[in-house]
Amino acid sequence: MKSIFKKIDIEERHLVYASLSRRVYAQFLDFLILCPVLIPQVLVFYYHNKMVYAVFPFYTALHSLLYIGYRFVMHALFGRTFGKAFAGIIVTDSNKGRLGWGRSFIRILPELALSLVTIVSAVYDSRIFMEHQAEMEGLPLAGVHRILNKWNPLDNFTFWDSIVYYGISLIYIFFSHKRTALHDLFAGTRVFRYRAE
Repeated sequence: MKSIFKKIDIEERHLVYASLSRRVYAQFLDFLILCPVLIPQVLVFYYHNKMVYAVFPFYTALHSLLYIGYRFVMHALFGRTFGKAFAGIIVTDSNKGRLGWGRSFIRILPELALSLVTIVSAVYDSRIFMEHQAEMEGLPLAGVHRILNKWNPLDNFTFWDSIVYYGISLIYIFFSHKRTALHDLFAGTRVFRYRAE
């Protein structure tokens, strides 16, 4: 495990900008690493009851902020997460220097904003479920979701904000010369693939 995060002398290595497929691969690996934290989310699909919806906002906050915190700390300290290390990519500042805490924080700000909206939406869902529990008694998940969708002002927004943000990021990575995502654009960072010598 030590070798995964050993210092990379990026000045002496031949670096190329990380491709979209490599970045998606790294993201998928990080998802697998943090997957056990997401398992309780299944409870909402199978057990839509008072207890589940009472803890739903706290659980949403836990897994959202844990993932963001993981990315923030790992990029600040190592320039890469476990997924990025396995995928052979590293995040640097625009001069191929270390990210540091400030730039790493700026880099996660868009995702933090999206997560905060998701957490607030989960709070709405919880309150709506508690208030309309009698109507939802015995309904299948689709029926519960219809009621939540009707009364939660953020329900559609929390879906489309992520689609729009990540969609634009994918387009930026795919078409920009430096393979820059929106969060890289905001933070002035670059994502490189380092090749074995």
